Amino acid sequence: MNKDEIYNKLVDICGKNDVSIDDADLIATGDWIAKGLEAIYKDISFKAGFLVTPKNKEEIIKILNYANDNKIPIIPRAANTSYGGQVLPVYPNTIMMDFGKNMNKILEINLDEEDCVVEPGVEFWYLQHELAKKGYFFPAEPGSAFACMIGGMVGNNASGATSFRFGTTRDYTKGLEVVLANGKVIRTGNHRKGTEKSVSGYDLTSLFVGSEGTLGIFTEITLKIQPYPKHEVSIVVSFGDVDKCFEAIERIRDLGVNLALLEYADEMTLDGMNKNFKFQLKQGKIKKKMKVPKKAGTLLIKIIGTNEKNVKQDLESLQNLLNSELFAENPPKTLLLDTPIDQEILWNARHNAGPGLARSMAPPTLPRMFIPAILDIAVPPKKVPEFLKKAKEISTSYGFLPVTFGHVMDGNVHLISAQNMTDENMPKIKGFQEKILDLVFSLGGTITAEHGIGLWKQGFLEKEFGKETIEAMRMIKRAFDPNNILNPGKMALSEEIPKIINFEELGEKR
Repeated sequence: MNKDEIYNKLVDICGKNDVSIDDADLIATGDWIAKGLEAIYKDISFKAGFLVTPKNKEEIIKILNYANDNKIPIIPRAANTSYGGQVLPVYPNTIMMDFGKNMNKILEINLDEEDCVVEPGVEFWYLQHELAKKGYFFPAEPGSAFACMIGGMVGNNASGATSFRFGTTRDYTKGLEVVLANGKVIRTGNHRKGTEKSVSGYDLTSLFVGSEGTLGIFTEITLKIQPYPKHEVSIVVSFGDVDKCFEAIERIRDLGVNLALLEYADEMTLDGMNKNFKFQLKQGKIKKKMKVPKKAGTLLIKIIGTNEKNVKQDLESLQNLLNSELFAENPPKTLLLDTPIDQEILWNARHNAGPGLARSMAPPTLPRMFIPAILDIAVPPKKVPEFLKKAKEISTSYGFLPVTFGHVMDGNVHLISAQNMTDENMPKIKGFQEKILDLVFSLGGTITAEHGIGLWKQGFLEKEFGKETIEAMRMIKRAFDPNNILNPGKMALSEEIPKIINFEELGEKR
């Protein structure tokens, strides 16, 4: 369709203040791979055709009716913090539907039923702040907690370091109000207000959670909430021998203490944390020097509980293990943090270890990209040590040195490797991620535990699931969205997967 026609129709629906065709609003922000490719190649662009910021469900219904009738692609977007290319437009005239500006309200907090109702553009930390006033929290905290929004969390089934203890976003999503591709509105889950248990019909809530905007657009989200644990303590444990670090993980797993976090961090991650401490001190955001011990293998641990006595007993059990004969030959260094402010500083530094490292590096002279398919793999938890050792061998053979950290209790490992996007490097990047994923699959693992599939990882889905399962997913997609207007070109849901994911046939350079 003519671009002016689409623009005028969107303005009729939402008003001029909520529709934009300004380049500054349409560029693909937040995706390193996309920005790098756009910088290098003349004909590559991930720019949307239109940005629209609807104010309510009624406007969304009208937009979807119009888009479906005219087969115009739509991408629902929250905070744009995803690493998988979920909100990158790959087709012309794509409508980017953003919820952060207008649909960002907490509609209800119900402590009697321990749930809340929010719009998709509500920021995670704003919701946590409001719940904390009442002694509650939403437990499914992702790594992007400081920036993400609830709509994106539900769309991606977001999770993070505490998920082994509390679960993922799917576990806390009680119900959804969804506008389908044809403009019809459905409610899933808690359609009978106050009912706690139902096995009536298909579990559509679970289907929509993690669908990455390919099946419908959320307008209301009902979430479970919990009373906040009142007591917590954190401890950093650094081992000179990485094998002893892995042994400690297994021993801690068997202790039965009430853990909220058990993180493995390599030396580069710790270096990033220490650089972040220095930066925060220099900025005046913290008042005292802090430093985590930097050794071959380090664990970051948080113990929580509603009872102070139980937390102290769990800490004592952990310390007794670390001081036992098992580790007597080369005792680990420990750093105990028991005040709320020190713990907040520690975990903020862990969240921001990457930026901490980046500040210490010279600016790149060429565009760089994270290697997308290795960012958030998962293997069976007991196989994490084997994976880390073999992954290091593969990395060394390619001349890559990823920053490595993991949520070891659920087997989720992050390999962060930023590589220059050169003709020489692109085939190496492709080969490297294929080798790593062969290792992951051989150990019974998965390509993604947190970040989702989006654009960049869909080429590997068939290898994980097989053709029949992928076709079943495509049948679901066709049933909900026969015209393929909702976030098309993602999650291997189309017969033709965009060729750009293979970094081939990229065209002429600038």
